[in-house]
Amino acid sequence: MTAAGILKLIRDHGLRVFTTADILTLTGLAPDAATHALRRLASQDLLAKVKKGVWVSKLSADINPYEALPHLRAPWPTYVSLYSALSDQGVVAETPQVIYGVSSAITKRYKTPIGQFHIHRLPEHLIWGYETRSAGTGNYPMAEPEKAFLDLAYLALTPRSPLEFPHKRGREWDLDKGKLRDYAKRFRFKPLMAWLATQGF
Repeated sequence: MTAAGILKLIRDHGLRVFTTADILTLTGLAPDAATHALRRLASQDLLAKVKKGVWVSKLSADINPYEALPHLRAPWPTYVSLYSALSDQGVVAETPQVIYGVSSAITKRYKTPIGQFHIHRLPEHLIWGYETRSAGTGNYPMAEPEKAFLDLAYLALTPRSPLEFPHKRGREWDLDKGKLRDYAKRFRFKPLMAWLATQGF
């Protein structure tokens, strides 16, 4: 199959973020042939390579960079959180210049054609509190505002953390205090509870 044939397949199947393995499954091509064709499409600015074996289609005008985030740390679950989720949901005023997420995998940064990603590690028992959001015909996982707030505070309290505590947008945090307290208990982390008390929770 030619690069043009693969491009048609990507369009026909509505592939937005996909792997080389997906193309192998759909075409039966040898790995080297599939990779060569995908690189050719990327050189024509029809695809963007975000990491080894992971591609984003530029055929979709409504692609959201958040859609790529779960693929960057697969097979570990990963979701949009921290400053990105808080900004998107109006909890903080600042708009981050990079895309922040959390995962149970080790912390890692990615610089890609569709944006920079900073994915921070949380213990596996804290990977919850997120939901699927729509992005055109695609989707991505994003933390609820209360969980994003707690994820960030928890990581900011970790020794040598590069992350800072969230900054209040107004006089009061625009968060569900009951849900926040319930979620905080599940962290089982005393410094987090102490910090929340200083914030009026």
